[in-house]
Parts: sequence; C-alpha cells; structure tokens
Amino acid sequence: MILGIDIGGTHTDAVCIKGKSIVSTAKVLTGDDLVQSIVGVARKLDIVYSELDRVVLSTTLSTNAIIERKYAPTGMIVSAGPGIDPRQYFLTEDFHLVDGAIDHRGREYIPVKPDQVVKTAALLKDKGIEGVGIVSKFSVRNPAHEIRIHDLIEKDFKNISLGHTMSGSLNFNRRLNTTYFNTAVTPVQVHFVEAVRRAFQELGIVCPLLFLKADGGTYSSSAAHRLPVETILSGPAASMMGALALCDDPDTTTLVLDVGGTTTDIGVLINGVPILEPKGMSIDSLETLVRGLKVVSVGAGGDSFVCLKDDVVCAGPQRKGPPAIMGGSAPTPMDALSMLGECDQGDKGRAHEAISVIADRLGRDVKDVSAEIISVLVNNIRTKALEFIDEVNSHPVYTIYEMLHPDLVVPGQVMILGGPALLLKTYIEEAFQLKCVVPENAMVANALGAALARTTAQITMIADTQLGKLVCPELGIDEEISRSACLEDLKVMGEKAMKDNAEFLGLSGDIEISILEEQSFNMVRGFSTTGKNMRLKIQTKPGIINEWRSR
Repeated sequence: MILGIDIGGTHTDAVCIKGKSIVSTAKVLTGDDLVQSIVGVARKLDIVYSELDRVVLSTTLSTNAIIERKYAPTGMIVSAGPGIDPRQYFLTEDFHLVDGAIDHRGREYIPVKPDQVVKTAALLKDKGIEGVGIVSKFSVRNPAHEIRIHDLIEKDFKNISLGHTMSGSLNFNRRLNTTYFNTAVTPVQVHFVEAVRRAFQELGIVCPLLFLKADGGTYSSSAAHRLPVETILSGPAASMMGALALCDDPDTTTLVLDVGGTTTDIGVLINGVPILEPKGMSIDSLETLVRGLKVVSVGAGGDSFVCLKDDVVCAGPQRKGPPAIMGGSAPTPMDALSMLGECDQGDKGRAHEAISVIADRLGRDVKDVSAEIISVLVNNIRTKALEFIDEVNSHPVYTIYEMLHPDLVVPGQVMILGGPALLLKTYIEEAFQLKCVVPENAMVANALGAALARTTAQITMIADTQLGKLVCPELGIDEEISRSACLEDLKVMGEKAMKDNAEFLGLSGDIEISILEEQSFNMVRGFSTTGKNMRLKIQTKPGIINEWRSR
C-alpha cells in the first residue's frame, strides 16, 4: 500500500492506495504543528500501518520558510572572476566574494587563495552562522573551486551546499539563489524529517519516507535532507499530479483549478500531462534552478475572508480562520454557499449571522449578497486563469517530459479539484463557458497526486574530449575521459551513473531512464578536429506510477 499526505495551508489530506484502488481517505485542519497534522490525518485512516510500502509527503514547509524568512542566518562564499558582478544578486550582508575563476570550458585561470577563504569563514563563524553556500561561476564545467573551498571550511559549519550540485544548467544568478535557499532551509527540513520519522515509528509506520518535489516527482527523505530546496512549491505540483491521475480525457487540453481553503492553484494539462517552467521556479520574486511544474496561485478559496471595501464586496486574498458555519467569526464563500443551499454542513445560523453584517450595510438580501460573493470569488479565479493562459502562450511551452508543444494552449474543459469543487461546479461552468469536470476523489486530489507520483531525478553529463575531462555536477563526478569518446559512450556512462547512484538521487529501483537532451560539437583548430564538446541531459521518466495507469 502507498500512503500520500498533502499538508496544505488549510487542510491536511491523506489517501491510501492499494493496487489500483483507493482504500481510505481522510482530511483534517492543518495546525501550527505540521507533524501533529500528519499524525492526526494518518490516525483517521482505516488501514494497517504495517502493510504500507511507502509514504509520500507533499509539504509547504520549505516554501513557507523562504517566503516568511523563517530560517537561520546563512552565509555565502562566492568566486566569480571578471565579468558579471555577483554583488548585484547578494541577498544578505553575509555574502562574501573571494578570488578564483574558471572559464566557460572549465579551465582555471585564477586560483583560489586558501588564506582568504579561511579568513572569510572565520568572519561568518564569529557571527554564529552555521550554514554556508559555496558558488563558483562555471562550476558545472569544473567544480574544483567549490570543492576546494568546501574542504577548507568543512569542519567549521553544520550545513554546506555546493552550487554545482544544485543543477547541471548554466545560470549564475539562479545558482546563487538556489544554493542560498537550499542552505537556508536545510536545518528546517532536517528537523522536520526527523520529527516525522519519530512520529511514524510511534504509529508503527516503518516503510520508506518520500517527499514530493516541485517537478511533480518524488525523492527519498535522505535526498530531501541534501536538496530540500527541490520541495518548494510542491503543493501546486501535487495539484497537477492529482489532476494527471484523475484525467480521463487526455486528448482535451484541460484547465485545472484546485480550489482550497486559502488559495486556488491554476495549471493546465496538455495531451494529459502538465507543463514545466523550463528555466526553473521563482519563489519570493527570486529565480532559481529548481525544476518545477508551471502553476500559478490566486488568493481565492472557500475560506477567503469576505469584506466590503468602499461598499464593494471583496473575497480574499486573506483567510481569517474557518467559515462561520464551522465555528469561525468572519464571513467566507463557504458561508455564502450555505446560504444558497449548496452546502449542508455546519451551523447555517452562524453563516446567516456572518453574511447579514455585510447585507445590512448594503441594505440587501442575504441570498443576493451570497450570490455576489460567489460571483466575486469565481471571477477572481477566472481573471487569474485567463492571465495564466496568456502568459503560457507568450513563451515556448514545454510539457513535463520537456517536449516542446508548438501550438497555442486553448483549454477545452475545466477540471475542478479541492473541497469546494462540487459546490462551485455550476458557477465556474457558467463563468468560463466551458464543460467542467469534478472527478471522483477531487477533494483529496493533492494527496492522491503525491501518492502516485514516480520517483524522479535528472543529471547532466558534460564532456570535453580535447581536455580529456568528464563532469556530472549533480553526482560530483569529475574524472578523465578518453579523447576518442563519442556521444554514445557518454550515454552509456550516464545511464550507468544514474543507476549506480539511484539511492543517492533518492530513486526507487524501478526507474525508467530517458534522454532529454544531447549535443555534440566538434572543436576545430586550423583545419583539424581537436576534440568534441558533448552535453547530455538524462532523467528518470516523470508521471504517474504504472500500476495506477493500467486500471
């Protein structure tokens, strides 16, 4: 059995899968203690914990830590050499430049100065900093400087992240941000993983623990220790993987709306698969190299705070607790749905009382105001969805498999997920003028997406046969290669490297490897070929596990 748990801002959902069937689901309110929310939802499931094969968590922990700046002070040691001044990308005063430079082919032309590095480390240590990120420009072509700096300061810091291990893609400022955030959230993630493991052991859950990543894939908790930054924005990714699992019409381009209590996540399925942010995710307005699904969120959900601004009804973006029908004090769209006869849960008297405050100020009927609240909510979602589609169509579109989609994205239907999905179906269908689908188990689609996602990883093999050098940044490989090596040799090496390092990458045993990108250029001097410059990007196939797909 597989247990998927999604820890959202409002609710924590759980789904247990056995074979091709959902055997149990549960939902609880998310509290301040995320571990207790996980334990609470797991206790509500009617399952035997010892029969679980794995547990997959989707959590907003790293995302919230970055957005709310709830992480320990973090230092950076950066060697860049001439060219772009990295100081324009510095996030705190604890960023330090040191000497050292690697050129675009991975050749050193300014060496690292050990005394300078040690002095810089001492400054950071004196400030009580325990985590340091190390970035050298072109480190994906030659990680020697990052490794040298690491070796000089390793004994002085608890957490160290190296820029070249974040991604094999080139982009200096994105690498700085990614390395900084990875270092910053590592203590938060480590503490969380250890607390979850202890809690699960007390419940009798001893199976492997995995985490959902921004790209809709999963990796083991040991890999999550090392690269916690990859879990940023995994909540929206869970929405899309849930939609992927529940989509019965892959030939129709589907606009996905996951309506939660606080926000609505918006994405799109093309030919039955999600689309990617090809360069990397942005968080808190800063660009990273974290591979992720293209999703946008709008502050409009079932529990959005409803108020008047200059006698105009507004719904969101804030949430001020649960709906009045569930014991809250402020009116929400869920209370409006109750007044419209769409929702039969909770205390309708409290809902009437909450919305009456607004209706009385406007001199209008409660039902009339309730209808306007839902109209405002749905139009907020529609406006953001149309902006999202316009933005998607303004750039090249890549699917989850990193395949280019050449045509304009024009949704043919809407899939609604989340707790209020069924209640809002008629209103969204009218606003969008499209067929709306609410699949079975839409209320726990995020947890389902987490449970069914494949384990994924991506590595980059870079070879320069003229220099006789092979580098795989993500795996820390830096070795010699035959001057006669060709692209086919590189593919064999890459597939072997991925299989040999499956545990390090956080992969399960049943991986399917595919080639994403392959490039080979001859290097010519005079009239002779002096070598080849080759680049290979390899991934494990993303998507939903085969057992579910074969239903």
